[in-house]
Amino acid sequence: MEQNITLIGASKLFVCDESFEVIDEGAIAFQSNPNGRNTIIETGTYAALSARYPQGRFYKDGVILPSFVNAHIHFEFGNNTSQFVYGSFERWLESVMAKRDGVLSDFTLALKDSIQEQLMSGVGSVGAISSYGGDMSLLADSPLRVVYFNEAIGSTPSALDFLYSNFKARYASAKALQSDTFIPAIALHAPYSVHSVLAKRVLEMARKDQCPLSVHFLESQAEYQWLQNAQGWFKEFYTNILKIPTPKPLYSIEEFLGLFDGLGALWTHCLFATPKELEYIAQKGNVISCPRSNRLLCGKYLDLERLLSCGLKPIFGTDGKSSNNNLNMLDELRTALFAYPQMDIERLAQMILLGASLYPARALGLDNGVLTAGKWADISVFVCPDISQSTQAPLQFLLHSQKVKTLYINGKAVLFE
Repeated sequence: MEQNITLIGASKLFVCDESFEVIDEGAIAFQSNPNGRNTIIETGTYAALSARYPQGRFYKDGVILPSFVNAHIHFEFGNNTSQFVYGSFERWLESVMAKRDGVLSDFTLALKDSIQEQLMSGVGSVGAISSYGGDMSLLADSPLRVVYFNEAIGSTPSALDFLYSNFKARYASAKALQSDTFIPAIALHAPYSVHSVLAKRVLEMARKDQCPLSVHFLESQAEYQWLQNAQGWFKEFYTNILKIPTPKPLYSIEEFLGLFDGLGALWTHCLFATPKELEYIAQKGNVISCPRSNRLLCGKYLDLERLLSCGLKPIFGTDGKSSNNNLNMLDELRTALFAYPQMDIERLAQMILLGASLYPARALGLDNGVLTAGKWADISVFVCPDISQSTQAPLQFLLHSQKVKTLYINGKAVLFE
């Protein structure tokens, strides 16, 4: 097969490696064959690479960086605007239980809009959490690189066989659609919502298939109180809303963590996790933060300093429109930038960008997220006013970038101006 090589350059190139190398007047050369696995050949200065690869394109006041990885997104709730109640996790969950059927009905147009919103904000890869499977076909056919988490949820003992059969059917359907850009995966919803029998069966499949694994964990104070003390709001929730007499937690926190022994997983939220619990997660897992969702539901942001002290690097996702005003990754990252005034702002800007590139790519098992030779050619280009003059390029990029100008996924331009 003839090798086609594309060369692009820009005023700034963010490699997005651990040292956060920035190449001034940088460039990247990559394969762009119509079919096959297209990878990065090399990065360097535009002057050096254009001597070897003619007919390149240079973006003045542009920034080249890996396409973003949105590690945690719920596409199925794209119809929501003002139906759900914010201000506390408890009020929000009650509103979801009351109005979810309407929000979930006929969400095809919303799903298409959400896919386009990902692309326009520079996202090339997503960790898509799906509770029902209605988004499966469209995501498999989309330009996005999708890790598709089939989610197990349900705690009613009499329904366990049905819930497991439904999960297996959805997971089998996802495996039938598997491709280079659609990767079947498994998720448990949360320790307050998945029966231990169902959880153990599903985790057996995850162990067998060695697939990516995701779970929501300690998102609210109510969840922590329920698991730790069998008290609080969830006791009333199970009694009055789910009509379960004398309810008890399905696990202690330690028992739930123990289900994942030996398994790497992406643990989402973890707002109320203690250092001990975070240190356990750090052994093989990762933590995802969804800042806007956490602010709307819990009035709290993940403690990044605590996370770092436990050996974890932050990963960022948008969550779903069930708890957000949009799914724009740039908006999510800007929120994170303003959420931590105690941290050095330049260090924080770099950490945020790595939390949407290098770190989630590793956690999801994707061979992208950093612009080095041999990695997948998943690349974005933004134009950012006067960025060529900036000595704080990562920070100014986060402050001023609005939408992607050119987006490559597997070396193919899926958006191009």
